[in-house]
Amino acid sequence: MSDAVAAPVSSRPPALVLGAAGFLGLNLVDALVADGQQPRCGRRARTNVLALRQRKVPLVQADFDAPETLREAMKGIDVVYHLGGHYPRLSLDLEKERHIGLTRLERVLDAAAETGVRRLVYVSSTATVAPRTDGSGSTEVDLFDTPPTWGAYHDLKWHLEARALAEKRWEVVVACPGACLGPWDLRMGTSTMLVGLARGLDVPHPDGLVSWVDARDVAKGLLALGTMTDPPRRVLLSAESIRLQSLLEVAAAFYGVTAPPALSDAEALAFADAEEHRAAEGGPRARLARELVDLIIHGPFIDATRSRHQLGVTYRPLDETLRDFDAWARRVRFIPTKSTQEAAP
Repeated sequence: MSDAVAAPVSSRPPALVLGAAGFLGLNLVDALVADGQQPRCGRRARTNVLALRQRKVPLVQADFDAPETLREAMKGIDVVYHLGGHYPRLSLDLEKERHIGLTRLERVLDAAAETGVRRLVYVSSTATVAPRTDGSGSTEVDLFDTPPTWGAYHDLKWHLEARALAEKRWEVVVACPGACLGPWDLRMGTSTMLVGLARGLDVPHPDGLVSWVDARDVAKGLLALGTMTDPPRRVLLSAESIRLQSLLEVAAAFYGVTAPPALSDAEALAFADAEEHRAAEGGPRARLARELVDLIIHGPFIDATRSRHQLGVTYRPLDETLRDFDAWARRVRFIPTKSTQEAAP
């Protein structure tokens, strides 16, 4: 069931959500509906849209490899929320992933220009945020001058954000969320480690800074960027920056288990590379993704003051996010349901 709250119908022109069936997309759809909007939700023919159908929102074909569907989906649209940027499944072919990502983004930008869209809210990543040499928190002004050489994910996100910010035909604003946690992570991205802990599994991981954020709070920030009169051009969305080991220890205590020790940077990189090569050869999904290792060992400390002051985002504490994620994950059977004895207060 959706967590959306009923609201009066808004008089705003319709918005289009690209990537609506994903983790952030579902949370954004809920936020838009709670705001009284009836968002148009883009989908590919092969996308699982059961969660969107449960929300009873209008669906429209929007395939990044079929530009005509993008133009059709954007007709009459005022704001496009682009949450469907290319995400490389593997990090083994940098040039290929960059080409796919930039080609698809260019099609989105062209379609928006041709159909008269007023504003694009482009969702990037804190992978594009450069660390400060003095150790203070990085803000919206901290961008890499050139692509960071830490793997395909960082390279791709840098090029995509640079292209989005270079758009001059119409208004583009950029949001850079941290590692998202919370309900509706149906594809088990960032939440994989939490599920592993809950199931008592070994969770291989590096240590370093992780700037986590509840996906529902990201959705509120995106809603503000789409609806406010004069939004900031670039905004970082993060509840806090903490060591990944510390976050996992908090989650482990929540589940009554012990968090495994972190791998060294070299061990984590070697393990992730081996896992990706195994997956590329037809094996199961990598147990540790290379982009996650790169994000953690190179993660900057994020100062998200702008999102609090200009967008009015109030971030949930970690214990609330863990509790709500756990309830949702048990409901969808990602984590076994508690026995009657365990559930008793």
